[in-house]
Order: sequence, then structure tokens, then C-alpha cells
Amino acid sequence: MATDPNLATAASMSPDILAVYIMDELLERAERDTVFWNLAEKSTIPKGSGKTCQFTRYERLPLPEAPLEESVTPVATPITLSTVDAVLDQWGAVVSMSDVVILVIKHPLVQQARELLTLQHNELVDREVQVVAMGSTNIYFAAQRTSRSALTQADVVTTDDVRRSVARLRQNGAPPYGGGRLRGVVDPFVEMDISKDSTFQLAGVFSQVETLRDADIGRWMGVDWMRSNYIPIIQLMNAAWVTITADTTTTNWPGGTGFAAPGVRVVVTKLNPQTGFEDLISAESLISNAASFAVKVQINQTVAPSGTYRIYTTLQSGATGTATLQLRVRHNVANNDVAYIVAGGAPTSGNAFVATGSGPVAPPIPPGTITIHISYIMGRGYLGATQLDALKTYVVPATASESDPLAQRTKAGWKQLFKALVLNPDFGVRIESASAFG
Repeated sequence: MATDPNLATAASMSPDILAVYIMDELLERAERDTVFWNLAEKSTIPKGSGKTCQFTRYERLPLPEAPLEESVTPVATPITLSTVDAVLDQWGAVVSMSDVVILVIKHPLVQQARELLTLQHNELVDREVQVVAMGSTNIYFAAQRTSRSALTQADVVTTDDVRRSVARLRQNGAPPYGGGRLRGVVDPFVEMDISKDSTFQLAGVFSQVETLRDADIGRWMGVDWMRSNYIPIIQLMNAAWVTITADTTTTNWPGGTGFAAPGVRVVVTKLNPQTGFEDLISAESLISNAASFAVKVQINQTVAPSGTYRIYTTLQSGATGTATLQLRVRHNVANNDVAYIVAGGAPTSGNAFVATGSGPVAPPIPPGTITIHISYIMGRGYLGATQLDALKTYVVPATASESDPLAQRTKAGWKQLFKALVLNPDFGVRIESASAFG
């Protein structure tokens, strides 16, 4: 019978069973400020209603442009609907512990496992809300820049940037939260940028000195601000990690149909191993050749760190910004991991894939000299989360069974079926900026 490679055993946790004195106190874990799930409007689908839900909004009626004419019936005003659809995803995780490790480990391992699973779940749902928010179309770039790539190191968030964003949301009619204010979320670096802003400092000196002493924004410009150290900070990927070329050797992609000029655009991203965010993004490459070719993507051994990479390409002659997700590659630093992407056909090679024009679009390319920080200002109804059932947690004690006849394994886990979505992009704005502090 195959063994679970992630089973917690005495060998895998050997520091706790060596002949040394183990302190009762555990070291502190890094804390993540998970706030986005709480900002999402929650709704539940009744059981037996399928996995797809639809939110409906009746749009406002336009106002009449002229008074009625005597005895003339006005033209009927149409009622229009806007809908947002979502298909729920099920997420979950399990940890497994051997009977020996539970007996010999000094600390209550099952309790620790439950606490770790709780943290894992909270970070997962928070990440999924942010993933959809990062795809929203209502974006403001600091200093009124026109794109992510146009940002410079000097383009940090200022009070005027907040004013512009709040004005936009108020003009859009974004419903406020309690107290008539919007909600804002920033990372610790943007928080320091705002606290350094001269207008903020002047106001703090006269009315809120504690906000300056504590380096905390609090309430500012009609927004109740919250801090999150779980927002991704985006950088340009090291160009040496990935080599992308046109491959004309058809034996590398047998059965596939090659691309032709003017070529294909390619973007590669790397997932943060702790969060799963795509926080490293390569420059876009235009790959072309006079002869029929496949796109060869090689993640270079010893240079590129181990982890999960995503490869995005356009279709043939695709424009910038239209590259869609083709595959995920789990890279081991000891190997050259290679994938071939072709225009069509039926490749028989295990590492050759046909390009598709649908799916998630590659994130925008950051400039090469700065890190990109993401902030949000939103009203009620900007973010939503729907679930078919609430979070369920499980602890399976070590019990003799067909798969575990000697009761050697205890397992704990969780699962939840949900989907986060942007309900109304006009009710929130994503701010992208640099930071003077990180």
C-alpha cells in the first residue's frame, strides 16, 4: 500500500524527539491580516440548487428629457437587467499524523494541526477574494499614470490620490458602510506613504496625534482604513529564470501544428509558495520565426527557484494583453523543465500542448525598477462571496479500518464550497502604486 508522502512521522519531526530539553512554549508564527473575506457580501445557495449562481441588478431608469405633450402617450421606458454569474469551487486540505508521532511529540499535535488548518482556510478564502478583486476593471494608478508599466518610484499614494478615488466612487453612487464612510485596505508600506503625506501629517497634529504616534491611518478622507500584510507585492521576474524561444524541430512536438509569423506573445509568472499569488511576472516576449515553429518555454535549472510557474500565450498574431493561461509547471531547481506550445493539431509528446484562446488572462507587466503595491477603496456591494454550504471541519481519529488496519494514522481537514466575485466594479477601485518604503 502506498504511503502518504506528507504523513507527519517521528522521522519527519525529529527535532522534537532528540535527546534535548524541549521548551513548552512554541515559537510565534507570522501573522497574516486577513480582512477581505469579511468585506465581501455573503450569500448562501440552497442545497440542491446546483453550483452556478446568478446575481441580478435592476438598473436605474433614465430620467425623461422633456415634459409630456398633451394627449400624447410617452414612449415606454425599458427595464434593463445586469447579471453576474459564478460557478462555485470546492476547496479543502488534509493533514495526516502517525500514531507514533502523536505519542512522542511534546506538544499536543492534533490541536496544533487544527489551529494550522484554521489559519490555512482563512488565508485561502482571503486570497480568493483578492484574486477576483485584482481582475476588476476599475483601476486607478497613483499620480494619474495611465498603466502599471508607466508607474515610477516617485508615484506613491498621496492624499490627492485618495481624494480622486473617493470622488469617483461617490460619483458612481457606491453605498457606504456604517457611519457613511467607505472602507480602504492598504499594505504596511502604503500605510507609511499615506502617514508621511504632508496633508495627513498636518491634520494629525491638530486632531489625531495618536495616528501619527502609532503610524496608523485610521479614518481619513471619508474612508475607514485597514491594514493587510497579505496583499501581494508585485515585481518583474528575473529574466534569467526562463528562456523562451521558437523551436522548429518538429520531432520535439510530433503531431502538432506550428505557429507562423508574426508570432506569439508569451508571459510567465511564478506563484508565491506561501500564498499562491502571482507576485513575480516576466516581461512579455514576442516569439516568431520564418519557418513553422512551436514556442519552447524552458524554466532553467539551478537559476530559477523551485515552485509553480504559469505559462500564458496568445494565439497566433495575438495582441499585447491577450495572453491566456496554457499550463502550470511544477519546477524543481535541479531540472530544466521544458514545455512546447503549438498552434493546433494533436501533439503526441507529453510536454507539447495546443494553445487555447480562453481562460485567465496574464496579469499586466510591472516596470523593471520598482515593486507594485495594491490598495483598495470600496463601498458595500463591491465584493461578494457565495457558498453552497458553510465551512466543515473534520478530525478522523486513528481507527482500525480496511485502509488502516493497525490504526496508525490520525487525519484532520476542512472543506468549503464557495466562490468570490466582484458584484459591481463601479463600487470599488483598485489603486496601484509604488512605495517609498518597500
